[in-house]
Amino acid sequence: MPRTACVLLVGLGSCFLGATYPVSADEPLTLDDAVALAQQDAPQLMARQAAVDAAGALVLSAGRLPDPQLVVGVDNLPVTGADSGSFTRDFMTTRKIGVMQGLPRAGKRRLEHSRAQAEADFASAELVATRLDVAREAAQAWMRRATALAALDRLRSLESEVALGAAAARGAVASGRGSSADALAAEAAVARLRNRQLQMQGEARQAQAELARWIGEQAQRPPAPVPSLDQLPTPAETLLTTTHLHGTILPFDAKLAEARTDVALARAERRPDWSTEISFAKRGPDFSDMASLQFTIELPIFARMRQNPVIAARSADVRRIEAERQAEIRMHGAELHEMLISWQQLGEQLAQYEQELLPLARERSQVSLAAYRAGRADLRLSLDAFEDEVNLFIDQATLQNERGQAWAFLRYLEPQHVRTPGGDRS
Repeated sequence: MPRTACVLLVGLGSCFLGATYPVSADEPLTLDDAVALAQQDAPQLMARQAAVDAAGALVLSAGRLPDPQLVVGVDNLPVTGADSGSFTRDFMTTRKIGVMQGLPRAGKRRLEHSRAQAEADFASAELVATRLDVAREAAQAWMRRATALAALDRLRSLESEVALGAAAARGAVASGRGSSADALAAEAAVARLRNRQLQMQGEARQAQAELARWIGEQAQRPPAPVPSLDQLPTPAETLLTTTHLHGTILPFDAKLAEARTDVALARAERRPDWSTEISFAKRGPDFSDMASLQFTIELPIFARMRQNPVIAARSADVRRIEAERQAEIRMHGAELHEMLISWQQLGEQLAQYEQELLPLARERSQVSLAAYRAGRADLRLSLDAFEDEVNLFIDQATLQNERGQAWAFLRYLEPQHVRTPGGDRS
């Protein structure tokens, strides 16, 4: 992953985490607001941001020269004879102080800096992927709640008509025109409708609990209308051809860069580093003081047993990560295909519901109820018509939720489609 891209994405993430959205509890909660709130204080993002900060801090020190070392000591101190323990009487005894500095090769230090930068890029890529995951999870929870509440409203709109049919049935029994069985069947239809409402209400409450995981008390706000699900921010063809740029793949790219740098570092160990030491040696008052300068060079002469196995291991790591990345791309591509097919097919089904099935069911319910009240039709026909309409509403809500889940998955695949605090999209 390019360094500049990671810095930009991390910067956007920092702005995201710092944004606030003071709103009224009664103001409708839009999908984009739910996603923004989820990204504002999600613990997962805070953890990833801390990892980015930690990796970025290490980049500053990576690749620099090691700290110098202070050398203090005594050489050739007598331990036997008349001069034993004396620092000044023997001409060979010296009190030494000096500085030693390791000098790794510049190429190796550049690789160490690149390795630290690769770790920072990996942390940034994981932050981006987590941000998209949070956006997707929050959007899917909002979608589930919004579709459930929309279906609940439509079911409640039928209650008055079903109750009207039940009242007509009771009136028919009282006047001797109907049977008690018909009246009981009508009452049962009202009870079943209310039971369906309770089921849908439970679905909405479960979705609200899931949404509260991401946005807390803001999940209690009423959802705004479901946005149009007929368009995607990125065309389907582009999504299929840019799988390797999606958030779920970015950590693999960064990890692969890490592994390749590790191979280069392992190979660099076959070339020697060196160090230097300069010291001042003080002898007794009757002898001259001395200065020393020495160089130490590593001798990697056993590369076959030491460096080469490490190079082989790091090279195997590269092959492993390349294979894992390819497997992830294939798995993600297959899931992407499935979601695109689901999104398109569910759209066609929902269009049929809106244009044909629901209007026909509505008309049938109204006509059958009017015919029963006029004494021209059996109550069972009216009850069956309302039951069919209720089932269609339930089925439509299920399809809308499924399409919303697919749409949210497809929407939050690429980093540029995450909303910024200002409400624009990059």
